Amino acid sequence: MLTRSGLGAVLVSILLAACGLWWSYEELLVAAVGIGAIVLVAVIMARRRLRARVDRRLHAVRVPRGDPVRVKYRIRNDTKHRSGRATVLDRIDGATIEVHVDPVDAGDVDVIDATLPTRRRGVFELGPLDVQRVDPFFLAVGRWRSVQDDDHVQKVTVHPKIYELIGPQGSSRVIENESIVRRAAADPLSGFVSMREYVSGDDPRMIHWPTTARTGTLMVREHIEVRRPEFTIVVDSGRDVGTDDDFEEVVDVAATLAVHALRSGLDVVVRTTDPSHAGSERPIMAEADVLDLLTPIHQVGDALHVAALFGKGFDHTSVVMITGPDGPTTRLSAHDRMTTVRVGDGAQPGLGISVAAQDAPEFVQRWRAWS
Repeated sequence: MLTRSGLGAVLVSILLAACGLWWSYEELLVAAVGIGAIVLVAVIMARRRLRARVDRRLHAVRVPRGDPVRVKYRIRNDTKHRSGRATVLDRIDGATIEVHVDPVDAGDVDVIDATLPTRRRGVFELGPLDVQRVDPFFLAVGRWRSVQDDDHVQKVTVHPKIYELIGPQGSSRVIENESIVRRAAADPLSGFVSMREYVSGDDPRMIHWPTTARTGTLMVREHIEVRRPEFTIVVDSGRDVGTDDDFEEVVDVAATLAVHALRSGLDVVVRTTDPSHAGSERPIMAEADVLDLLTPIHQVGDALHVAALFGKGFDHTSVVMITGPDGPTTRLSAHDRMTTVRVGDGAQPGLGISVAAQDAPEFVQRWRAWS
């Protein structure tokens, strides 16, 4: 393939040849032939393959969104001649990077460190990997595909980015103080705390007769419910809640809260209104499970109603919905059951909105002030 300079040289050669024939001017014809010969040599030199094999090696196959994919390009010259200069072209998710390769001596190996950008979540194939050469006159470009990509495909998983949530009260604070509660209970099987005097309205079954006989006063056993409630995070996947960039920030916030809750020792349930990746009613046990659930979700036009995610009711469940600047798509009938967080460009507080932030980093700052 000719460069702009190469195309210009070809046009000049044609123009000189035409003028030489028209005016019978041999010098112009010689100049035209000379320029054409130089272009032909440039094309041949550019099309000669690099005397080296180019391989790609990954540092990690999982990276957070926004962090670069670190790769190494191994240039190995197994020939008896020194290789020339070249440019390696690599791709990920529509983005292309160029890595310049210096000449490698015969029998030598060169390693070049580089990075590939990540813009969104998903599982992406790297490549194709191309090698490009330009002739010394910058008149022609030769490009060919590395055989590595024909042998096997390398993939990278870009998962949500996790931010550190630590406020003035430390790392155990999670959205509401009721994420871990101790409620008074009349269930005899709940945890016993103490004895107290009977008051009107107490369950007679809770009267402790031996103590009553000893003190001469009606005494009841006081119990509290010590079971830890679930902390449920819901990602609003409606298409109208915000842009694609807003949704990436929404998922980052959801992943950050879920991982923070796990590290704080809470039972965490992660749900989405994406019908294809709605999640499970069971608590998530590992951070990797959170990332695997939230990596493939995307905005949908037929998002689930948030109430459809709670078939077993809302007992012992504290619900936090993360939505875009124009969300939420749906609400629970009881607002006190759900805390709503808006994230995205132009997000504003409003009725039922506890926190509004432009992006995940701003949410972290607001969280620290809010907690």
